[in-house]
Amino acid sequence: MIPFKKYIQDIKPYEPGKPIKELQREYGIRNVVKLASNENPLGRPSTAAMRAVRKAISEIHLYPEGSCHYLLEKLSREIDIPKEQIIFGNGSNEIIELVARGFLSEGDEVISSEMSFLVYPILTQVCGGCYKAVPMTKDYRYDLDGILGQITPKTKLIFIANPNNPTGTYVTAGEIEAFLAKVPPHVVVCMDEAYVDFVEAGDFPRMLNYVREGHSNVVVFRTFSKAYGLAGLRVGYAVASKEVIGYLHKVRQPFNVNSVAQAAAAAVIEDKFFLWKTKWLVKSGRKYFYKKFKKLGLEYLPSQANFILVNVKTDGGEVFRELLKSGMIVRAMGAYKLPEWIRVTIGRRGQNALLVRLLKSYLNKEPFQD
Repeated sequence: MIPFKKYIQDIKPYEPGKPIKELQREYGIRNVVKLASNENPLGRPSTAAMRAVRKAISEIHLYPEGSCHYLLEKLSREIDIPKEQIIFGNGSNEIIELVARGFLSEGDEVISSEMSFLVYPILTQVCGGCYKAVPMTKDYRYDLDGILGQITPKTKLIFIANPNNPTGTYVTAGEIEAFLAKVPPHVVVCMDEAYVDFVEAGDFPRMLNYVREGHSNVVVFRTFSKAYGLAGLRVGYAVASKEVIGYLHKVRQPFNVNSVAQAAAAAVIEDKFFLWKTKWLVKSGRKYFYKKFKKLGLEYLPSQANFILVNVKTDGGEVFRELLKSGMIVRAMGAYKLPEWIRVTIGRRGQNALLVRLLKSYLNKEPFQD
């Protein structure tokens, strides 16, 4: 009999957003709008990144640069962090896995929120750890005091997504400062900043400063998938102390970031206009959705990310399925124990307007007219 591990057998795999091509095959719909996976709203990659990709393709018969040398040089200058304090991964998801594999043994504890990125509990379970999900506050924010109250000698990792996925809420600089002052030094605090490029709040914490100041138990995750538009190439990175990064390199597989991804990421760092356009589109899209959701009488959570969580006051899964029939993909929130909510990625102006019209039609039980 094959010796499967029970704690792995019991895992419910992560379900990503429905792909466009799958919907096209399933429903025979040609025009599909995907506002489900928090991808870049511009609808195309950076021109600079595309040029770099075309050039890099000519060398895909060779193994990639194992150290991500040129990308590392550029990013180090861009974020003003020494190269030996940066590690790259096949998306920030891989780095989360490196941290879990590197620090967790069977029976160790991980703490996060009950409404946060679903990969955290999955990877904890893969490593045989015990995941503690602390309830959020009434305004759908991380309860940092609640997390502190769950720390024991067995606690190894704390995951905080800031801004949080799927709520779009955030913890402030003052809250994080007070929190870190109370976290025992044996606990590694992982700050997942996948959506940091969309933040406008003035009191948002500057976590890279904690790394610069020598906080050895802080690890910051970031990604090129969202604001930089490279979700399909999978490039992410982490910033931490020299000792932690050196330790994670021992867990990392060689050649984990492919050469095309490295080239595209290095190029898009310099495409400031692409990043500016992305941020502008998200900012204006937020305001549009706030106005329209309010007009529809729907509760929503103000967001610091490129998505908005909205309460449709009915079965969110049913709304998701009905929108699919019209070629609109959003994200139902049943897996996050938010059955009446959907998460909507901010898209281009026409896409946002179409979602509002479809949602209005469904909620008012009227036939959709475009």
